[in-house]
Amino acid sequence: MKKLITLLALGIYLMSCSSDFLELSPQHNSNEKNFFQTEDHFTQAANGAYEGLRGMYGVYQAIVTEMRSDNTHYIRYEADRAQRQYEEVADFIDDSQNLVSDDTYINGYAAISRVNTILDRIGDKPFSDDFKNSIIGQMKFLRAFYYFHLVRCYGDLCLYLHEVKVPEESFLPRSPVEQVYEQIIDDVNDAINRLPVVSFPQDGRATKGSARMLLAYVLMTKPQKDYPGAETQLREIMTMGYELLPNYADIYEPSKKNHKESIFEVQYQQGDQGQNSNWLYYFIPRTAEAEIITGVSGSNTIADAGWNIPTQEMVDSYEEGDLRVGPSIAVIAGHNDEYGRFVYDEVLNVGDPKIAEYPISYYFINKYNHPHAKIRNTDDNWPVYRYADVLLLLAECLVEQGRAAEAAPYINQVRQRAGLPALKTVDAQAVADERRHELAFESHRWFDLLRTGKAIEVMTAHGKRMKALHTYLPERTYQITKERLLYPIPYRELQINSLLTQNPGYN
Repeated sequence: MKKLITLLALGIYLMSCSSDFLELSPQHNSNEKNFFQTEDHFTQAANGAYEGLRGMYGVYQAIVTEMRSDNTHYIRYEADRAQRQYEEVADFIDDSQNLVSDDTYINGYAAISRVNTILDRIGDKPFSDDFKNSIIGQMKFLRAFYYFHLVRCYGDLCLYLHEVKVPEESFLPRSPVEQVYEQIIDDVNDAINRLPVVSFPQDGRATKGSARMLLAYVLMTKPQKDYPGAETQLREIMTMGYELLPNYADIYEPSKKNHKESIFEVQYQQGDQGQNSNWLYYFIPRTAEAEIITGVSGSNTIADAGWNIPTQEMVDSYEEGDLRVGPSIAVIAGHNDEYGRFVYDEVLNVGDPKIAEYPISYYFINKYNHPHAKIRNTDDNWPVYRYADVLLLLAECLVEQGRAAEAAPYINQVRQRAGLPALKTVDAQAVADERRHELAFESHRWFDLLRTGKAIEVMTAHGKRMKALHTYLPERTYQITKERLLYPIPYRELQINSLLTQNPGYN
């Protein structure tokens, strides 16, 4: 893989973060001879390995997980058909040259390359055991995390475990899914042994809690599922001091990042250092002026927006009185101008009678709508794991073990915060519904459908609804088979590495 060959350490780490984890530290004169020598060098390099998360999350992650699911769709923009790459992912007609799924694959391996370089180079350094354990634990967590994301998206993978130093080392065949999971479990168990227990306030780095959460997901997802093992991990997390925040909206508030409900977040920071988030602008409808939503004067989102629009079915699926609706979804109402462009007039709550007074209205994801100073430069972190997820995953784990009666207290803790009545009985569907609403637009829904074996059933029904609503969808869309549960291996990678094979169902 040419991408892996070129991802040598110093070129990568010139873009990585400094020791405070959020600010860039320019290393203008670093090279392979004088880098990777001190603890500070390895700290910078480790932060660069975390930076790979930003390439996987945000708008692309939301498209390959949320828009692939029944939670969201898109607003078709006839004037710019270059955006069909995004639409093809949502409509299940993407191919091996789709830029969205290609970048997910490439960004994942780029991040793994950074991790491998650090792990290979730290072993013989005369650093303290505490420092080595910290760096190795974080890197083992990240490598397991990246491979877990890739294996769920692409199936069999090329399993790179060392720094690629010569071209010959870059060409590997794909290893079976089972072998990939074995490596993931080895890495994350090592991470658990080395990482510290969480302390508050957190700094965004991996801890035992985030590693145990990853392991629980892995054990519940791998081909031979291990629910008792996952239960053990989840119950361990519950002893670590995490808790639900009283107010659901506070989970996403940038001023409260890495709070007591947070187990792992992708770190972003607004400003000019290149670490800002920006997906709010992709998730709102196109307009020449979006200030009504963003609060930023002159914000122009006409170039690329209208992705991950909550579906009507998703909105209707919330129970009456669910306090999570407002923080999760809002409505922008307006009209078309003389040129046919959508003009924002007013932001409204879901269900507001005033919506009917406007000729056009759209839902938009409200979770990441917070004050910021510059266009497409926001301060939101992306939530990956949080304590509510632990409670709901444990409920799912208990149901799958035939112990549904034990699941009610955990799901009801989450429902209580949402202002909903307690459930007396819990089944797999109740857990799935609660996860859908609690974790909405956080990149869980598609993977939840895969893990529980519901993807074909749910998405086939969703496809029928979408085709009934949108005449632009041809018959070939939403033809969901087992093969379509994986993304294709990028065409370019197949041309570079002759040992690679394509996933079934793709050319």
